Amino acid sequence: MAYYPVMLNISGDKCLVVGGGKVSYRKILSLLECGALVSVIAPTICDEILELSKADKVSVIKREYIDNDVEGYKLVIVATNNENLNKKIALDSKRNNVLVNVVDNKELSTFIVPSVVRRGDLSIAISTNGKSPLLSKMIKEKLKNEINDGYINLVKKLYEERKILKESNLSTEEKIEIYKKIINDSGLLK
Repeated sequence: MAYYPVMLNISGDKCLVVGGGKVSYRKILSLLECGALVSVIAPTICDEILELSKADKVSVIKREYIDNDVEGYKLVIVATNNENLNKKIALDSKRNNVLVNVVDNKELSTFIVPSVVRRGDLSIAISTNGKSPLLSKMIKEKLKNEINDGYINLVKKLYEERKILKESNLSTEEKIEIYKKIINDSGLLK
């Protein structure tokens, strides 16, 4: 099965993470990086998540998951060690039309999370459709070394030029030729 790739805007949206361990912590950081309003439900919470809570970066609900706790959230990440609970949360999420990712169980998930390389506004997502997360991670590490800060500047330059060209009477083909020249002159894609 192929997944439909999408960049999801979750800035200001309520997202839930069920589980209070190190995996949850990593997932929380990526949600916060995208501007999500994160709540965490778990009976036991690791120190790193508690620190985020003390800094008012996440809301912690220290208890077991209760039926339909997913209501009102846009997205749910499930990272517990309890397979039956993971399945229950996944079913609750699907019933409530909430996107759900059960860590390490793509069959229960409505989406999977790719490995991502970010440089400013440039985001590169890498996925093996859940077949080899390790390979995705290794490709990510390789790309992190190759995608330098020059790409940040290139994105900014192209964005500024795009704002100007949108107001021009140039044809689409002429605009593309200008963008190509900027990209080629950067020397980054040779």
